[in-house]
Amino acid sequence: MYRYITLILFSSLFSINKDLNETTLLFHLNHTTNDLSIINSEDRIVTNPELNHFFSKNNVYKVEKWIDFASKTDIYNGIDFSRVYRIYFDSKTNDLNNLKSELELLESIDLVEFEYKRRPFYTPNDPRYNNQWYIDEIRSNDAWDIWDIAAGDLPGNRDIILSSVDLGVNWQHPDLVNNLWQNLGEDADGDGRTVEYINGQWVLDPGDLNGIDDDNWDNNMSTFIDDLVGWDVSGSSYGDNNPDVPNNGGWAHGTHVAGLLSATTNNNTGIASTAFNCSVMSVKCTNESEDPSYISNGYEGLLYAAKAGFFSQGFSIVNLSWGGGGYNLFEQEMVSMCANDYNALIFAAAGNENVEEAHYPSSYNDVISVTASGPNNGWNHWATYHQTVDLASPGESIESCVNNGNGYSSWAGTSMASPVAASIAGLMKSMHPEWMVEQLHTMIVATANPIIYEVNPENYIQGKLGSGRVDALKAVTTDLFPKIDLVDTEIIMDNDEIYIGDTIELITVLYNNDNWGEAINPEINLSCLSDDINIINDTMPIENISTDEAMVNFEPIIIEFSGNINPGETECVLNFTSNQDSYIKYETSFPIIFNISETQILLGDLNQDTSIDILDVIITVNIILEVISPNGYENIASDLNTDDIINIQDVILLINLILDR
Repeated sequence: MYRYITLILFSSLFSINKDLNETTLLFHLNHTTNDLSIINSEDRIVTNPELNHFFSKNNVYKVEKWIDFASKTDIYNGIDFSRVYRIYFDSKTNDLNNLKSELELLESIDLVEFEYKRRPFYTPNDPRYNNQWYIDEIRSNDAWDIWDIAAGDLPGNRDIILSSVDLGVNWQHPDLVNNLWQNLGEDADGDGRTVEYINGQWVLDPGDLNGIDDDNWDNNMSTFIDDLVGWDVSGSSYGDNNPDVPNNGGWAHGTHVAGLLSATTNNNTGIASTAFNCSVMSVKCTNESEDPSYISNGYEGLLYAAKAGFFSQGFSIVNLSWGGGGYNLFEQEMVSMCANDYNALIFAAAGNENVEEAHYPSSYNDVISVTASGPNNGWNHWATYHQTVDLASPGESIESCVNNGNGYSSWAGTSMASPVAASIAGLMKSMHPEWMVEQLHTMIVATANPIIYEVNPENYIQGKLGSGRVDALKAVTTDLFPKIDLVDTEIIMDNDEIYIGDTIELITVLYNNDNWGEAINPEINLSCLSDDINIINDTMPIENISTDEAMVNFEPIIIEFSGNINPGETECVLNFTSNQDSYIKYETSFPIIFNISETQILLGDLNQDTSIDILDVIITVNIILEVISPNGYENIASDLNTDDIINIQDVILLINLILDR
């Protein structure tokens, strides 16, 4: 025990060290506690309820062994290194000392240590990385740390394709060529590549230029002949196979976008990209004889990118950093086809107009619309904002590749914000290869940080910058949400219909779709706009719902319809919430329509006890004397002569009715 206390005090003395890792702690299990088993794919649930409670309460997003290969014989001075674990907190915290103290109080723990950064701590060796302020703000570097980069486990995956559908790409750029998508379906000479470095420059592989559409995924041998690295859809007929661009600044837009999508990272060259090690496809949409201020064949480019990605890898991420005003049904349906039939996750720039307006293609369904934020989550009043915006993403002073040889330039625009966000989706796909378009779309939007609304509280932009500013770490580490449907409702009531004044019980049947995550700690809530509806128990927790399973709220929701409610349809909303973690939560809602029928009224039975007696007389007299205000039912039941006036004549008729019985 003395040895442990000494170690703890020694650690505390140095806890102010500038190299303190503010997002992790190490702990040692005591000898009476069973070894931990990590029991979910995101590595934050263990077979120890006490620790799970601590993890959940304190936003621990990952737990792992400190030394994965430490054996049971690796023991020194009482420390069993196979029982030392590292936990990761969601973000840097000023309460690390308190968290450490709280962890030390747990029965299963006998020692907790701070962890320190040992230099060189991993950062990309790209010389322009320090110019990329946004990498730290969107927490890409924290997300990369999930991979063991020093051991060769690189973030990203070359099978994940991110397409720059734009003015074209200077694909020979030294910061792009190593992450270039190479269409191995067109690898005619079978050497495993479709580009070659010959005489000091990168060229399309001469051995693959056979004049044949080798992969022929569209069953038309006349199209996409030798599309080795992408396609120029703006050329004559079907276009041509070289999506390169003129070597001048006016044509650099697509190259700048490509660098943000997936510049080669950690290659001692230029910049870094969040996707790190994914592939970038070039699609050129404007002919060199045209004005590069416009995208002339953008939707053709979208279709090529979606289908080429689909037939190559079954999935792709497509970036559209262009657009304008005006809705077009053909464009909408093209976007939806690419997303739903060809598994394209589509990002688009929301526009730079500093107005509240829809902007297309970003405002179409099946597109992730991205507006631009500045450093420190600032909103600097130049980008488009709108209710159709899904995300905010850094878009000011964004450095990336341009066409001039080894060129780089710093630009601003939602054209930059969109590929910065799309690059995060590439990293997400590499972490969760089973996630497809809808899952990725849901999770990148749901995990964005709403801090942008706290930093920029202007009323006019509230809810119009999307769900928040993209967060790479949250996007990669958050468990997949469920997808809940309301499949049935059952109403328990006294009659065959709901009448004015009735009380009913509502039971719902909820289904969690296959291939989605578990609904964790779900809660249902029923809300109604009408003041004449009283919900006795409007909110209740229900049990977790696993994927492809249904759940019934066996405790019914009790609903009272007052005597003043109007007959006819009235709408309530069933709200479902689950998977809440700080600001992140899954939410969905379902309308529920109740049809209220005219009450079956027995004249004279004011207290609705099915018996007409002296109690009903007393109520009628009190109504006449204005001692009580009648509800809708009482108004009708007390008007025995149906003259729309409640007076002494009704009392006489009521007494006679009693005497006649």
